[in-house]
Amino acid sequence: LLEDINKYTKKNFNFITKIVPLGEEEVVQDMQDIPRKNIGHDSRLQKKYTFDSLVQSDSNRIAYSFSYSVSEFPGKSYNPLYIYSDVGLGKTHLMQAIGNRIIQNNHRINVIYLTTSDFMNEYVEYTRLNKRSDFIKKYTSVDVLLIDDIQYITKWGGTSEQFYYIFNNLIQQDKQIVICSDKHPDNMPDLEKRIKSRFEMGAIVDIFPYDLEARIAILQKKIAERKNLFHNDFSIPNEVIEFLANAIKDNIRKLEGALNRLLGYADLKHSDLQSTTITLPFAKEALRPYMNIEKKIITIDTIQEFISDKFDIKIDELKAKNNSPKIALPRQVAMYLIKKLTRNPLAEIGMSFGGKHHTTVLHSINKIEKMLQTDNDFSRKVNSYIEFFSD
Repeated sequence: LLEDINKYTKKNFNFITKIVPLGEEEVVQDMQDIPRKNIGHDSRLQKKYTFDSLVQSDSNRIAYSFSYSVSEFPGKSYNPLYIYSDVGLGKTHLMQAIGNRIIQNNHRINVIYLTTSDFMNEYVEYTRLNKRSDFIKKYTSVDVLLIDDIQYITKWGGTSEQFYYIFNNLIQQDKQIVICSDKHPDNMPDLEKRIKSRFEMGAIVDIFPYDLEARIAILQKKIAERKNLFHNDFSIPNEVIEFLANAIKDNIRKLEGALNRLLGYADLKHSDLQSTTITLPFAKEALRPYMNIEKKIITIDTIQEFISDKFDIKIDELKAKNNSPKIALPRQVAMYLIKKLTRNPLAEIGMSFGGKHHTTVLHSINKIEKMLQTDNDFSRKVNSYIEFFSD
């Protein structure tokens, strides 16, 4: 075996190996540090994603802090690090910032970033070529594994088996793993318990929707980057920035897209963007087809749909008699929001949740109000829901 490896690599290695069984296959695991090519440059990392290019706020401060610590001490601080949030709030930015920072600190460190879909497709291709052991060796030889959209791992049973093996192997070697998802592990009912328990052995952090101040700061940073990149000096008054930040509240990716449309529209309408001042009426005209800037219609149904989406449960479950914590808390939050944001009486709210008594609704509202006073993270999350429905 050693002779074959030396022949293949054209090196002269002298190390001990251990054969690790995996089903009917055998995987070679190096027991000493082997010189290897750093693959950070072809690991799909984008250099623009750095810690410096990310705006810090209360929404992402904890996730930012944990991520930076991991980038400075990979495999030593929080392992694995599990980051979750709704779509478009910057978790992929943070993950890639970790990888870029690690490579910046030590270009010899072997970093791989990929999505779960990439991982699954690659596994299928290696299997088709009858090279499954090569797939395992590739991923058990990395120093840092960054894997995005892990919620999709539940769809392919065979892939989750290989992921579990690779995960354990890397953790045992003190190699860093960072995972991103749009769900907390508790909200992934099809996730194998053994994988879920591995996710929980490190640190789980989330990113909340950004408040108005943070969204304004993000827009200002993006505008400054655009000016610096294209050497432009166009003017966007604060009232336009605030209008844009108020119009799009739940998705930073969408917010950046709206800004790009606004600047592109200005460039199209004016031959010289350099000397252009973008006015509020112009911004409203440019962004009218891009977003719904009308006041949201708030009803029991819209709030139930919203909570169903946020907590990844079915509306029928909200209305059922199921009182498990996974269902009860979202139901109580929904009742609280309906009471706060609509004029529906308690009895009507109760009827909309499968005929609950009005005293049950009142108890739910009181419970949420107490939690808002004692749990800062929960309070920020619920307040972000309220802001979503507010102008």
